[in-house]
Amino acid sequence: MIKLFILILPFLPIIVLLGQIDDDLSPKATELINTIEVDVESDAYLYLLGFSANENDSPEKVGVNLLNEYRKQESDNSYAVVDYSDAKKIPLPQGEFFCKTWEEGCLATLFVSDIDINKLKVKYSALLARLNRFHEFNEYKTLTKPSPIEQYPPYKYILAAERLEVLYAIATYKSGKSKQAISLLQNQLAKVRKSLRLQDNLIGKMAFLIKASEIIDVLSVIIAQTGADIKAIPELTISEKDFSEVSTREFAVSYYLFKALDRNPELFRMGGNLPSWFTRIVFKPNMTINTITPDYYRLVRISRLKPAEFVNELGSDRPSTSLITNLRNYVGNVLIGISTGYDEYVARVMDFETKIHLFNRLHHYQDELGAVSNPYYPSDKTELSGGNACFRGPLEDKRFLRCIKIKI
Repeated sequence: MIKLFILILPFLPIIVLLGQIDDDLSPKATELINTIEVDVESDAYLYLLGFSANENDSPEKVGVNLLNEYRKQESDNSYAVVDYSDAKKIPLPQGEFFCKTWEEGCLATLFVSDIDINKLKVKYSALLARLNRFHEFNEYKTLTKPSPIEQYPPYKYILAAERLEVLYAIATYKSGKSKQAISLLQNQLAKVRKSLRLQDNLIGKMAFLIKASEIIDVLSVIIAQTGADIKAIPELTISEKDFSEVSTREFAVSYYLFKALDRNPELFRMGGNLPSWFTRIVFKPNMTINTITPDYYRLVRISRLKPAEFVNELGSDRPSTSLITNLRNYVGNVLIGISTGYDEYVARVMDFETKIHLFNRLHHYQDELGAVSNPYYPSDKTELSGGNACFRGPLEDKRFLRCIKIKI
């Protein structure tokens, strides 16, 4: 061993120098990062950022102040953001009427319990007014820099406001005005789907997707109980399904993270003090970025597929790297290996697409339950379990996005 070390010793400086060489960023990676817009404006984003502000404060102004704080932190990681005080925020609706609809008993609670909806609407009038204002916007662009520690707008407030609208529709139905309740839910679904289309980040897209699923479940229960005629829900458009902007932002998160790790003395642990030449030997940012870049182009492509086509794309592995590449970029390949990917998020949109199909076949076309073909697996039929009519799908569906509730 000592003899081997003596033989290698004269070549160590050359090995260290060669270990500093990283690949050039690929044209595809460069193309993606260049699409991140830094000089855009978005009143809708600023409004949503300040959505939870006190009713005596302007959401837009609060949003501007918060964005300025977040940008200071983007420029200086040690900067402590001066956040908007929790004590000043408008009340967030809570309690049993704001349960998660995919959890057992939640929808039953909404339909069976006595709800003083007028009292709730008065109590949360400011929240509802802001929801209506937000839906008037026809644009949305996230203005913060993509980052693992990125600050997001208070989606829980807008989703709680949407639940208040659902509760109002249910109360309207329970008062004997089923047609009016159906109309309220249809209008709400259209607004939520517009937000789904406009959202450019993954969290926002998933939040509005879940809310759209909830509205369809409530619609389904009302139709099942009344037998009312209903128009078919429009199929998802490509723009609603599309992950182009989501993909770009998620790519940028990895891009900026890997660039920040380059020659970083804390590569292995906080407070570490490794020499920069050593960290570059084991981690090459551009090599890592180039390896993951095709994943984000694939994400856009598969998000536009039909459910049956999507099934065939699952499980496709990233091309394996060579031994030399692994040795040159050991830490980078470890980081790539532990990344989770985005198939499950695309699957949620695909599941929701099948939910719309199932709703239309059962409630608009009035097909028999066992006669509705599964968009994922055409030879499959619907399954009934616990008051839900469901399709089988390629991935787990914890939120019942490919089911519709037909009884509570």
